[in-house]
Amino acid sequence: MQTPATTSPSKVYSLTQVAQSIRLALERATASRSWLVKAEILKISEGLGQKTVYLDLVEEQGGRQTAKMRGVIWPQNGAEIQSELGEETSSILKSGSEVVFSARIQFHERFGLSLFIDRVDLRHMLGEMERRKQATLAQLKKLGALQWNKRIPLPTLPQKVALVGSPGTSGFRDFVTKTLGHPNRFKIQIKAYASGVQGANAPEQLKNALLEAQASQPDLIVIVRGGGSKLDLDAFNDFGLCEAIASCAVPVWTGIGHESDLVVADLVAQRALKTPTDAAVALTDAFEETAYTLELMAQKIERRFNLWNQGQQSSMVQFRKTLEWAGKNALAQRQVEITGFQKMLSIQGYLLIDRQRRSVAELEHRCTRAGRQFIDFMRRELQNDGRRIQQATHQQLQHKRIELGRSQSLIRTLHPAQTLKRGFMLLKRGDAVLTKTSETQKGELLQLEGNDGSIPIRIEGNPDQLD
Repeated sequence: MQTPATTSPSKVYSLTQVAQSIRLALERATASRSWLVKAEILKISEGLGQKTVYLDLVEEQGGRQTAKMRGVIWPQNGAEIQSELGEETSSILKSGSEVVFSARIQFHERFGLSLFIDRVDLRHMLGEMERRKQATLAQLKKLGALQWNKRIPLPTLPQKVALVGSPGTSGFRDFVTKTLGHPNRFKIQIKAYASGVQGANAPEQLKNALLEAQASQPDLIVIVRGGGSKLDLDAFNDFGLCEAIASCAVPVWTGIGHESDLVVADLVAQRALKTPTDAAVALTDAFEETAYTLELMAQKIERRFNLWNQGQQSSMVQFRKTLEWAGKNALAQRQVEITGFQKMLSIQGYLLIDRQRRSVAELEHRCTRAGRQFIDFMRRELQNDGRRIQQATHQQLQHKRIELGRSQSLIRTLHPAQTLKRGFMLLKRGDAVLTKTSETQKGELLQLEGNDGSIPIRIEGNPDQLD
């Protein structure tokens, strides 16, 4: 009888051994080389160039994350990156930005896989952006889409305006303030359609907001953004967004805030303005020109009325002179006749003289009465014309007062105090209103302001800040 063979037990590896094996294998595969990586910054800590900065890097396709990894920037590398990017550092390295960077891939037994970033490849990013821009422009030119929206006529007074952008940003506020805060208080209705203006999802969000705005059938659609670096403006070179602007059945204006180069969205829009403020000024200028034209028309009507009135006065003077001359001529003629009659009276007697005197008196009375009636008629006509013009002017002024009252009521409704009355509260640092929890600091004393007053609060911690 054979003895069954003894099976040797499987070898068990510790977690540390597995982690070390992964690290060694990765080091052999990468040889500590740097790799160019493109990813979107989901989250980034503060202190670039002063302390270690940690980033959450992701890649998305169709609104779904396909990859996620941690990035690390040592203080020395952060200082070099900050020196190279200069003033554009904060606009490039922020949440929502898509960046290309040079990084070493390392694995740590405790902290796992990380990308140690040593440089941001701005030239590669700008080159890729320019390539996409030119590709989009070539496609649109092939379709003949650059002139589509420009052919759509703009109403003389576009009162119903759809505003596409990111509420709360300076550019968005500038457009609303400049438009609704105009001294003449023009009757302009603004409806906002919120959308992100940068990052991987911005083109799709802007396109959806544009289509939603078009469905409301406004007189004008204005797309605004408060400036930014060239990389921040890349969303406005997206083919899908630019084709939607070109195909829009409503005139589209852009006020994106760029300093020099135009984005493709500017080229397909009916009109491209440099900043949101410029777009607001262009809009109110149309109202100012119309108001000026109406004022000139009113002055022209007034001048014509004065000339007509002067003509009527001259006609009355001439009529009066004509009547006086006719009366004098008739009297002279009658006097001649009376002289003849007087010669006949010596023959025919006092009866004939009395009859002729009555005839002369009657004729004089008729001439005087006819002249007075004609003068009274012309005076009544002038008074009636004056009353009609005064009434029309009064009605027009009353209409304008009603429109001004409605605009004032709308402004009072949109005042922040009304928002507080509905139960909302504002978190403030001094006079500044905070809109993000990431703006607070541990231990900081702030004020929570409501409709009936304010109370002080102290921040005990901030979960968004990493050590």
